Amino acid sequence: MIEMIIGDILFKEPGKVIVNCAGVGYSLNISSYTYSKLPDINKKQVFHTVFKVREDDMSLFGFIDKQEKEVFIILSSVNGIGAKTAMQLLSEIKYDRLYNAIATGDVDIISQAHGIGKKKAQKIVFELQEKIGAAGDISDVINIGAVSSNSEAVSALVQLGYKNSDANAAVAKIVKEHGKDISTQEIIRFALQNRMKK
Repeated sequence: MIEMIIGDILFKEPGKVIVNCAGVGYSLNISSYTYSKLPDINKKQVFHTVFKVREDDMSLFGFIDKQEKEVFIILSSVNGIGAKTAMQLLSEIKYDRLYNAIATGDVDIISQAHGIGKKKAQKIVFELQEKIGAAGDISDVINIGAVSSNSEAVSALVQLGYKNSDANAAVAKIVKEHGKDISTQEIIRFALQNRMKK
């Protein structure tokens, strides 16, 4: 996976930037927020990237802020919300505002985006609200991916009597404190130790 690209900006326009990285020009799909933060042509910039491959398409998405990238990943994980729809949402609603709208269940804000009706906005909230709630504030959004990748630990804690939302929150907290490389067994051990302290 291409996690990051660092290079000089060759071309930019709303929705697109071309970056020269070691002599290769990479075309990145970008949000209006990222576009507004771009430096001038021929200036160097770091982009956090997501590479999406489908049968009929290969696309590279770029983000100046890593938090925006993580919100994009979360949005595009919703069934029926593809990468292009996620990028459209982020272009019309800044990522922190969109994140907070999902966390608080504000369907009206989400449905303001072009092509997102009330039903689709409700679906986004339904599928993501608990996951986002587990990560806490927008400053902790990067830990959401860690929560998803530690679903085994979440499932184990649920079997041990945790509510699903409490299990997600416990895993997010432990991953934040001990790093993403922590094992499932260690997560469960720390969670049980923390529970006994309460």
